Amino acid sequence: MERKTLAVGKKLTLLIKEVPGDLRLTGWKESQIKAKTNGDVLELLGGDDRVTLTCDNDLIVSVPQNADIEIEVVSGDASIRVLEGKLNLRQVNGDLALRNVGDVSLGELLGDLVVRHANGVLHVEQLEGDASIRGIHGDVALNHVGSDLHVRDLQGNFSAQVTGDVIANLQPQDGSAYNLQAGGDIILRLPSDVDATLTLSADGDLDVKLPGVDVDEKPVNALVLGSGDSPMNISAGGDLLITSHTDEWADLADFDISMPFIGADFPGLSDDFSEKISRHIEESARKAEKIARKVEERMKGKSEKYIRDAERQAVRAARNAERHIRFGKHPVPPRPPRRPAPPDEPVSDQERMLILKMLEEKKITAAEAEKLLGSME
Repeated sequence: MERKTLAVGKKLTLLIKEVPGDLRLTGWKESQIKAKTNGDVLELLGGDDRVTLTCDNDLIVSVPQNADIEIEVVSGDASIRVLEGKLNLRQVNGDLALRNVGDVSLGELLGDLVVRHANGVLHVEQLEGDASIRGIHGDVALNHVGSDLHVRDLQGNFSAQVTGDVIANLQPQDGSAYNLQAGGDIILRLPSDVDATLTLSADGDLDVKLPGVDVDEKPVNALVLGSGDSPMNISAGGDLLITSHTDEWADLADFDISMPFIGADFPGLSDDFSEKISRHIEESARKAEKIARKVEERMKGKSEKYIRDAERQAVRAARNAERHIRFGKHPVPPRPPRRPAPPDEPVSDQERMLILKMLEEKKITAAEAEKLLGSME
């Protein structure tokens, strides 16, 4: 294991050439880089305004919040958060979680993508997995999404080319344009008082359920709603539903990614306590994988399509469980009932993970979390 700290200037550009394992990068208010790897090689080379980092295994690094970050390759998963500068990722071979970031440019991602709150633009060239995107203040351009997409709370222009299904909860902004094409089904939720011009097409059923819109009197594929300020071009290879109703599907297909690899350190905690948290996470990940296998077996004998969907979702659940603990919702089949906890373990892993989530979201302090977890032993 190697650890290094380097003082830097007020405006930094950090180049990370290659991370052979997983990456956890966090912005902080200190004018220094603090890095740690569980490998044997860790180098920080450069001056005040530009630094190059190299390592040979998993990497945990803290950088100034206003730094510009350039990352060439991450072989595993990546979690990046609390950055105000530009973030440029050329290639990530696992999953990617972004939280509270600025401008983001992503070349190729082989896994799933989760973005929560970005103050700049989000540009993705090639994404092979699923995407869950929420709270983007700039423009969003997704040139290729290889699976499904869940998106909501966008403030700028939006364009996406999606191979699978899409669920989008959009509130069109004045002057913004929206272009969405999907190979599968699309559910688009719009506010009842939307001002937009809709150009719609679908190879399957096309259904519009908006207040005051009578599809028997208007062409269903060309609708002017309100002032019609925002152009929206929506095309589905399957069914297309435009609605203002959300109760039944608002959270459908949304999911989350957290803590991309076991063995991470936790700022402000002792090494012993960090290891204790990691053990809890690892145990929960093993249980989640076991449940996913049971779900897959349970689906045998169902229709061919249902089996295919269940297998894909079970594999995704197992893979995500191995790499990180997720606190959001994910579209997996219903899980079998939990077995009662043994008498000597009255507190569930769910309660432990709730404490860790509260710690991650800074709702409790590290000392409070350690005290709560300690009372469970």
